[in-house]
Amino acid sequence: MTDPPHVGLDLLAELAAGLDPLMRGILASDDVRQAGDFVYDVTHHCLESPHLEDLWPAGSIYCIWMDIDDILDGWPVDYGTDSETLALREFKRAAQEWLDMPRAQAGLQDYVHRWRMRMAADTWPAPGGVPLAATRARGRRMGGS
Repeated sequence: MTDPPHVGLDLLAELAAGLDPLMRGILASDDVRQAGDFVYDVTHHCLESPHLEDLWPAGSIYCIWMDIDDILDGWPVDYGTDSETLALREFKRAAQEWLDMPRAQAGLQDYVHRWRMRMAADTWPAPGGVPLAATRARGRRMGGS
């Protein structure tokens, strides 16, 4: 396994300065739609120059947040009426862990690695739910598209 590229602390500090207020907004959100507005801003900030080009974890952070957002879309698993509760819980969890993260290369690597491993588990964000393919097949049987 090769080591990831060096993370410039100045660039990390710049990214954190933009993301930290958004993360605090997510933590203060009372509902998933309000949090979603902040999530959109988080993902947009990660894609801005110079973060995406010069800070390797920015793309990974973007993917983490979009994977959490996928809970709301029922992809790849539909949690039905629990989707909004699960998504808000995970948005807040990711935001708090971001704010608690040491502002160093090791802290950023740990944040990204922890979320990648968590999301790879079959039990994330919660056991149960219906896989998307099964949801679509059920809709076709019931006359849907």
